[in-house]
Amino acid sequence: MAQIPKLDNAPLNLKFMREQCQKELINILKSIRGKKCLVVDPKLAGSITLIIQTALLREHGVELRHLSDETIQTDCSKVVFLVLACEKLLEVENVHDLLHIGEYPLYIVPLDEDIFSFELDLGLKEYLVDGDTSSLWHVAKAIRMLEFSCGVIPNVRAKGNVSVRVADIPNRMQIEEPVSSSDMVVPEITTVILLDREVDMVTPMCTQLTYEGIVDEFLRINNGSVEVDPSVMDVKQEGQKMKVPLNSSDKLFKEIRDLHFEVVV
Repeated sequence: MAQIPKLDNAPLNLKFMREQCQKELINILKSIRGKKCLVVDPKLAGSITLIIQTALLREHGVELRHLSDETIQTDCSKVVFLVLACEKLLEVENVHDLLHIGEYPLYIVPLDEDIFSFELDLGLKEYLVDGDTSSLWHVAKAIRMLEFSCGVIPNVRAKGNVSVRVADIPNRMQIEEPVSSSDMVVPEITTVILLDREVDMVTPMCTQLTYEGIVDEFLRINNGSVEVDPSVMDVKQEGQKMKVPLNSSDKLFKEIRDLHFEVVV
C-alpha cells in the first residue's frame, strides 16, 4: 500500500498543491550544489512522507536520514537539516552565523481526498501558554495558499477572538499582494469557517464512535497512518512496528471509515 494518498477524486485540486510542495522542496535541494544528505526532524517526518516519496528524493541524488542524538555518518559533501524553527536555540549555541538558514513553506498537508491538516498539534498550547502567535500566521498563510490555487474565498466566518485575528490576516495580504481571479468566474471555495478551540473544549474529550475514530482512540492515527505489530498484517518482521496507511486509496477503509463501529463489527 502506498503511503501517499492518490487524491484523484478530491473536490479541490489537492494533488496540484502537493506537487507544488514537492517542487518547492526539490528546488531548494537543487539550489545546493554537491551530493546532499537531507536530515529530517522526526516531528516533520510524517508530514514529509505525505508530500514526497523517498524514491523521488533518491532520483535527485538526495540521501534521506532522520534527526537523532547520534552523529550523522555520510559521504555527502552537504548536509541539509529540515527542522522546526529553532533560530533562538542556534543563537544560544553560538552556531547561528555558521549556517545557511532558509525556509520551506509547508503550510498544508493533504491527508486524504477530503481532508488536509496544518499539523499544528501544539498550536493551542503555544498560543495560550507560551504567547507564541506563529501558528496563527501559519493558518493564515495556508488560507492564502488555498486562495492562490482556488481563487479568493468570498466568505470567511470566524468564531472566537483568535479566529477573528486569523481571518483578518489574509484580507490584509490580499491588499498587499492581490490574487488574480480573472480566470475564475466562481471561486472553488465559497466559505471558510474558523473556530477557536476555546469555543468548544468538550468535543476533544468525547469518545469517537466511527470505525476510523475507534482506530484513532486505540492505535492513534498520525499523519494518516497507524503503527501496528507486523503479525496484525500477517507479515513476518521482527524488531519494529509496521506503518499502515489509512486513506481512501484503500477501498475497504474508504467504505467503512465513517460507519458506526457496531455496524462494522
